[in-house]
Amino acid sequence: MPEARKRDPIARCGAVVEHKISAWLEQWGLFVARRTWPVFIGSILFALALIGGVSRLTTETETENLWTPRGAQVKTDKATYDANFGTGFRSEAIYFKPKDGSNILTRDHFLEILEFDTKYRRDMKIKVEGTEYDFASVCAKARPSDAFCLAGGSPLEFIYNIETHRFDSSFIPNDAALLSTINRASIDFTPDGSKETFSLDISNRHDLMSNLVRDGNNQITGASTLKMTWFASRVNDTVNDETCKGADSTGKEITRISCNPTTVWEDEFEMRVNEEFNKESKFVFAHVQTASSIGNELSKVIGGDVISLNVGLFLIVLYAILVLGKFHPVLSRSSLAFAGVASVGLAIGGTFGLGGWTQVPQTPVTSTLPFILLGIGVDDMFVLAGALGRAPRHLSPEERIGYMMKTAGTSILITTMTDMLAFALSTTTSFPALSYFCTWATFGILLDFIFQITFFVCACVWDEQRVAIPARDCYCCGFCCAKKGGCCDFCFVDEEVMEKKGCGVPCCCLTCQKDGGYLRGFLKDYYAPTLMKLPVKIFVIILFFGILGMGAYGSTQLTENFSLRFFVPSDSPLNTVFDIQDNEFRTGATSVSVLLDHSKEGGYLHQQNSRTDAPKIAAEMEKFAYFERGSLVDPLRNFTTYLFETADSFPMSPHHFWVPAYANMDWLARTATIGTVTVYPSTLASDTTLPPPASTVVQGGITSGEWERMRTATYMEGIPADGSFSRGAYIKDTKLFYDVLAHFMTTPQGAGMRSYFAPHEWYVGFTDWIESLPEEVYTKDGFTLDKRRELSRGMLNDVHNGTARPKHPNKFCEALKFFLNTNETLKAMVQPPLDESKADCYPASGDYKMSRIGVDMRCRIDDGPCPLSNSTAEVEIMQGSRNAVQGTSDSLNPRAYSFAWLFAEQYAVVRNEALSSIFQAIIAVGVVTIIFISHWWTGLIVVVNIAMVLFDIIGVMWLWDVSINSISIVYLVLAIGLAVDYSAHIAHAFMSATGTHDERAVKAITEMGADVAHGAMSTFLAVVVMSASKSYIFILFFRQFFAICLFGFSHGMIFLPVVLSLIGPGSSSDEEDSAKQPDAAPDAKPAIADAQMTAPTFAPGPVNTMGSIQGLQAEGVIGERGIGEPPNLSVATPITAVKADERPEYPV
Repeated sequence: MPEARKRDPIARCGAVVEHKISAWLEQWGLFVARRTWPVFIGSILFALALIGGVSRLTTETETENLWTPRGAQVKTDKATYDANFGTGFRSEAIYFKPKDGSNILTRDHFLEILEFDTKYRRDMKIKVEGTEYDFASVCAKARPSDAFCLAGGSPLEFIYNIETHRFDSSFIPNDAALLSTINRASIDFTPDGSKETFSLDISNRHDLMSNLVRDGNNQITGASTLKMTWFASRVNDTVNDETCKGADSTGKEITRISCNPTTVWEDEFEMRVNEEFNKESKFVFAHVQTASSIGNELSKVIGGDVISLNVGLFLIVLYAILVLGKFHPVLSRSSLAFAGVASVGLAIGGTFGLGGWTQVPQTPVTSTLPFILLGIGVDDMFVLAGALGRAPRHLSPEERIGYMMKTAGTSILITTMTDMLAFALSTTTSFPALSYFCTWATFGILLDFIFQITFFVCACVWDEQRVAIPARDCYCCGFCCAKKGGCCDFCFVDEEVMEKKGCGVPCCCLTCQKDGGYLRGFLKDYYAPTLMKLPVKIFVIILFFGILGMGAYGSTQLTENFSLRFFVPSDSPLNTVFDIQDNEFRTGATSVSVLLDHSKEGGYLHQQNSRTDAPKIAAEMEKFAYFERGSLVDPLRNFTTYLFETADSFPMSPHHFWVPAYANMDWLARTATIGTVTVYPSTLASDTTLPPPASTVVQGGITSGEWERMRTATYMEGIPADGSFSRGAYIKDTKLFYDVLAHFMTTPQGAGMRSYFAPHEWYVGFTDWIESLPEEVYTKDGFTLDKRRELSRGMLNDVHNGTARPKHPNKFCEALKFFLNTNETLKAMVQPPLDESKADCYPASGDYKMSRIGVDMRCRIDDGPCPLSNSTAEVEIMQGSRNAVQGTSDSLNPRAYSFAWLFAEQYAVVRNEALSSIFQAIIAVGVVTIIFISHWWTGLIVVVNIAMVLFDIIGVMWLWDVSINSISIVYLVLAIGLAVDYSAHIAHAFMSATGTHDERAVKAITEMGADVAHGAMSTFLAVVVMSASKSYIFILFFRQFFAICLFGFSHGMIFLPVVLSLIGPGSSSDEEDSAKQPDAAPDAKPAIADAQMTAPTFAPGPVNTMGSIQGLQAEGVIGERGIGEPPNLSVATPITAVKADERPEYPV
């Protein structure tokens, strides 16, 4: 029995909205049918205009610009760190393993590693734009003018000769000498001006060896792997890749090469190690990871996706031909399959072009977008083509197009709007990569809809006109046109035979499809009735809620993780490097820098607050539970330690420093002759009793006994009475403090501290200028500066040759004023300004604007092994470090920072971001669904259904051990957008159908089920090629898409019809009209799509383009309500307007 005739007012209101949209879409379909060529040409021109933006595309691959949340504190701190301490280094890591798996701590292995270091770090050269570069040209330096590269750590340091500044193989004549040198782990040196020899402890270089073997005396006797790290500069990173002229190390011309010499050197280095050294070496195998390695590997993966995309296109076209090509010379629509895929191609090209015009950068994740658009676009194609196939055959081609847009256009508009809004709202996320992807997806989905209702509908118009002629499908059976005498002659079937036998006639060895297709028949006759049985409904409810429970539990078990492995193919050699890092060198320590601001009064480096607050800050970091004992690096403390460790109370050489006590000492200019030796002041000499050489030479003659002592009350404050070390001791005079600090950083003890101080820009410019001057007397505009080397002329000059600082306070002031007067920009940076009225002026703010304290944090509080995924601890370290220094000093404004926190910031907010993006997407789905499906209750059911799909997918993520990160969030948002497609079509068809709830559910499945199934299959085929990918991103993409297709389809085709049949609302169709037809079938008024008539009911042939619609209305065949309404089935008046032999009816 029919349900109650009284309509739900909410359904009536929703029906008004739906009918208006349907009417607009119908009018659009009629317009396209009448103006096909203008619309077609307009769509092509529009696509070309968009595709023109491809040349403006940009790419973003930097970690902090993709995966770190916008507005994260680490970004601000990183900007501060980069501006003051440099942008960091490009790390080149090399891991050496013995080829025979034996002990690598032998002389043979070390000599081959030394050969490797010499061959590539010292001797290998590349050429870019005619300029030759070696590693020294691109290496990282503390300052650009430095002669030496920053050391990243090398086991060869055990044989470092500090006098020659070279690794010296003579230190290890045999294996025993090598092991002795390694265990001693020190470098001996004698500083300038000192008679004492110091030992620089390098025992931390033992960390560069893995799987150490020790004897009974705890002496190292063996290891399995050695690690070496070089640091390249990021100065050239701003150079864009473009076509440059160049040559590799062999001199071979390269026409396509990066303009960045650093990346060119890295690529050449990695290539030569793999293809040259590893093949020729006898003892060691080198595993290399350069700063460019991951990007290069990812580029290979993305490049391979072009092939995958072509394979996906082929599968889609083949499947579409099988579905739309009904193995019938006329009714086959295989040509539409090509047109549908072409429309998706226009959408993909337009999307990338629009991305270029709007300057939204590409990311590694956007490379999956073509597959997504391919799946969505072909889904829409099947929905439109299916509606066209169900259009009443008595209508003209023009009216059938209007019918198609009226029925299917609304469905694809619903899915387009939900997908678009889901992605558009997610562009507000704080994750840039997710935001960029959602922006691209919004572009793509909108353009796909535009080209579907323009380009593809134009193709539908022409195909309908072909059928009405009738003409054969140009791609019958996937080959050329079927005609007698042609290459596909076997496909040709005489029209007379078809008229007599209809669908029973074989076409290409297969029978023609039945009305609506076999799949639609199966769904109507078997699947839907079975699904509506009560026991089946109960089973479905229990099954899907059971899966929901699994998903809900899995959502509580997901962890956060992000790894560089995600961007590397599974067969890449880099995975071996990652395994070595994880299994042999994974300390889990996080290096943290506490940034101290010295740019404001009260916090200047030489002032009291810096001396008192810095130790307090360091103490707070040492109290933190994750602090690694012994890892603290406090540069001011190390400087003070240096002052106290220097022998003889730190004699102040006049060649390095000026102190007032030297003003009246005649020995500054004194010379003496002892025998044939002329004695002059010298930095190193302290003994004048040396026997004279055979000829007259220059020899130092000022003994250190005549020098002033730094470690006295005259020059320092806070020295204990017993002369013992005091952290609070400091140099009184400001200029002398900075003179000695600069000198400290030229010594072996202090060279590593240079990267812990950030000088003012004016100071860098000033000292670089002095260093650039020739070693002679510089004179200009009345200013004179003597830079001549001392030993060559026998007297003191004006500058410390190691620090490029004028020694005398007056000379420093004079030189600084002269320099600043030539550079107004730097002069304005001296704050407060110089007091130029003084002859011994010195900037009140000192030389340095910032310093940092370094600490290491353990991977866990206890002593257990470091886990590979440690997101919880990383977030605790980040937040705990910040809390430890917060409020410890108002004058120094300390801030804790670590480069690793670019990832930790993601872990801290990823769950909230995931929930926010998912919630916004679900809200968008709900709003659009309620508006277009015409009932709030149906919309709510669809939203709940989508939420269940999401939980199911999360449960599968847990089973697949997929973590929550900014990549997987992209695919969760995608799941919402795509899963709604399967449910929205069914829900919309249910609301449009009439009858009982079960009957309406059956009609919904019958009308849209086949299209939904084809859409799901086409979507799956679009991404199935990704199952063979070797990249995490694309493997995850395939898995997520598989889950979306599986659960989205099953919920849309199984669970949703059952729920709607049980608790669905009333129909939005005009039930009163159907009630006036007592002779109608039990379905009362069938859905428009079901009102297909066969020719025998009315005439021997169909009524197509030549039939008069007005005449049909007069005969009662077409109702007065308009085109597309079902005819009065009780009328059986013969039609005489068209002769039977003019337009034979072909089975659908």
